[in-house]
Amino acid sequence: MSTTPFYKIGHRAQVDEDVVLGYRYPGDSQPTRIGDYAIIRSGTIIYANTTIGHRFQCGHQVLIRAEVTIGNRCVVHHKCTLEGRIRIGNGVKIMAHVYIPSTTVIGNMVFIGPGTTFLNAKYPMRQPGVQGARIEDHVCIGGGVTICPGVTIGRNSFIGAGSVVNKDVPPDTLAYGVPARHHPLPEDISHGNLPEQLLPQTDLWGAQHDDSWKDEMGDAFPRK
Repeated sequence: MSTTPFYKIGHRAQVDEDVVLGYRYPGDSQPTRIGDYAIIRSGTIIYANTTIGHRFQCGHQVLIRAEVTIGNRCVVHHKCTLEGRIRIGNGVKIMAHVYIPSTTVIGNMVFIGPGTTFLNAKYPMRQPGVQGARIEDHVCIGGGVTICPGVTIGRNSFIGAGSVVNKDVPPDTLAYGVPARHHPLPEDISHGNLPEQLLPQTDLWGAQHDDSWKDEMGDAFPRK
């Protein structure tokens, strides 16, 4: 674990060796802040000016840059990159090898499949400014998806694996294909992401069991 003093972490945290908390650029003014019961794996770097809620869990070699805000009971799996100036709600699970650029906004109870790439510039290096995507509550995004700049994906939508989302997706929509086309959301997957799949802070390789999330359901972890 890093010896830098520029972080504050809650009680009962599990932090591996070779973790850097509070990595600073010149001018960074606020320490990294992480809530209670965190699990942080080796190789992870979390910059200063970042705030993370309770029961955060990450895999190995995760990079989270400055000015990121992450809610409670979120998971960021191995080798994900969060480029800074990102807002993430409560109960979000981000699978391995996901890239999220600055100005992306992600709501509550969202699942992002492995290898998904978000973009924030339609014409990089040719036009100024960036605009990240906005992902509303209870969205499920399959593996290997590309989310284009400035796109909004509406609440409770489901994005099929391998899709390229290049325009807004209305709420309660099934979208898939290259580019993604919109279809009615089938009844059997229309009821939102399951809290029992998103919220327990458990590890496939560990013996721990976590039912504490059941006492926290409400506004912070909205049902569909």
